Amino acid sequence: MKTLVLITSQFPFGTGESFIGSEFSMLTLNFDKIIIIAQNISGKKIRNIPDNVIVYRYNPSTSLLGFLWFPILFLLNCGTIINLLNGEVVFRRSIGDHLIIKKLLHLLKKIIKAVQLRDFITGKLSKEGINESIVFYSYWLKTGAHAIAMLKYKMSIKIARAHGSDIYEEKTKAGYLPLLKFTALNLNAIFFISNNGREYFADKIKMNSPDFIVSRLGVEKPEFENLVTNKSDRYEIVSCSNLVPLKRIELIIYSLAIVQSDKEISWLHFGDGILRNELETLAEKRLGQLKGITYSFMGHYPNNELLKYYTLNKINLFINTSLTEGVPVSIMEAQSFGIPVIATDVGGVKEVVAEGTGSLLPVDFKPENLAEMIQFYANLPEEEENKIRMKAFNNWKLNFNASVNHKDFITRVNSILASVKE
Repeated sequence: MKTLVLITSQFPFGTGESFIGSEFSMLTLNFDKIIIIAQNISGKKIRNIPDNVIVYRYNPSTSLLGFLWFPILFLLNCGTIINLLNGEVVFRRSIGDHLIIKKLLHLLKKIIKAVQLRDFITGKLSKEGINESIVFYSYWLKTGAHAIAMLKYKMSIKIARAHGSDIYEEKTKAGYLPLLKFTALNLNAIFFISNNGREYFADKIKMNSPDFIVSRLGVEKPEFENLVTNKSDRYEIVSCSNLVPLKRIELIIYSLAIVQSDKEISWLHFGDGILRNELETLAEKRLGQLKGITYSFMGHYPNNELLKYYTLNKINLFINTSLTEGVPVSIMEAQSFGIPVIATDVGGVKEVVAEGTGSLLPVDFKPENLAEMIQFYANLPEEEENKIRMKAFNNWKLNFNASVNHKDFITRVNSILASVKE
């Protein structure tokens, strides 16, 4: 029997990690049994789970009982904890990064969390009576990856995906991501969603490996029946993200306020967040009285409803102004509908916004720069716009089609598992 142990942050609970869905449906067909360990204890389960899937919730926070148990945990794992601490300190020193007290405490915390999660996983496998032919798969190169890197089961493999927040450590709040080298040395493969991420990681840990594999995510373009596309004379612009500082939606507002175009422009933002009231106030101040510009904050939109909106309406332009990104699923979705994209050149974005499919902005762009790009696309003749739309669609079809990319990922995983059984 072939078993998958999948460690997630949210999935299948809540609304996070929606991009796991299409991959997961293929994984369920490839494994006899799947055990999901979700680090979410409060979200409501909204995803459908087949009969061959068992879900366990794991609380990553330390309870009072956990604190009381800590001395025993430390004694039982003293050698492991000290070796991990020493290995990380030596590695960091070798690359000129001498860990200060704050980082050392952060490292110790992460090691303890990894040990606790490791023990949770082994406990559940023991309960299920599973001890071989396991694929351990952490969806993020974080605590889940650290935990499975410590495991040893017969005829089994350990893999992880690497996105953005789990590898670009200079952009994290702590400015430090522990155990990168240890994890790389103890996993059978790391699947990076972008070539940029793979190169960054290899340079960061001063190590390259054929087991560092670029495996792109993708999106599926749903087919909706009996729908008629709405026609509009407006030039419709869409953005889609959480309303948080990292996404810099205010820059879209400032840019639209100075756009010069004869076309009626309509801007819609899909997504909600802590800055919604502030951004709505700014939009009313900057755009509310302008002729030729309308806008609407659409709030949280279920993914299927968003894609249905893309099907029903001709979207002329998609904008992403994020300060950091991995490879945005929102851009892949836009391209699957042939929508040209303007986005900041961060992370792996340049690998999605290929030549002829849109334009890239420097990360420190000014509103004037974005306004000029909007004007350029808004003023294109229809024939030229259609050429860009076709290139955007073909880029999705060739490089970011979920059914193709996820099948390739599963084929690679099966090949790695077969190699350890030989």
